[in-house]
Amino acid sequence: MYFPHGAPHSGVSRVTLLTEGTYPHSHGGVSVWCDQLVTGMPDIAFDVIAVTGTGREPVVWDAPAHVGRIVSVPMWGPTPEGRAPRGRHHRRLAESYERFVTALLDPRAEGGFGPALYALARAAQDGRLSPFLRGDQAIGVLTALWNRPGL
Repeated sequence: MYFPHGAPHSGVSRVTLLTEGTYPHSHGGVSVWCDQLVTGMPDIAFDVIAVTGTGREPVVWDAPAHVGRIVSVPMWGPTPEGRAPRGRHHRRLAESYERFVTALLDPRAEGGFGPALYALARAAQDGRLSPFLRGDQAIGVLTALWNRPGL
């Protein structure tokens, strides 16, 4: 899923904080740490992407002024829009996904991480990544690499 950023802030570092079931939708534990991190770094512009259960969870923390956006992404919601790629686009996306996962598992392949991540981001922007990741080939690539001896 692609999340466009707002207007760029010249000279200000931007961080996207990805949380799951915690900040800014619940108190305690990791949420406290996230709040301390965000409030303790006022010179950094933050966006928060929070993976939630339904997407209807209320925001319970007051976000400081340097938090630009809070986006809730529900685990159980409607299937994201988009069409699975076909033909050449499908093969290229599968290759990029394989390079990405390989770079995560094999330190010798870390040079492929950046290019693969950008290819996946482009596919997400075009609405092709989510349908691809729900398909059998993505699962096959992941399990084959996960079970490869030496990784």
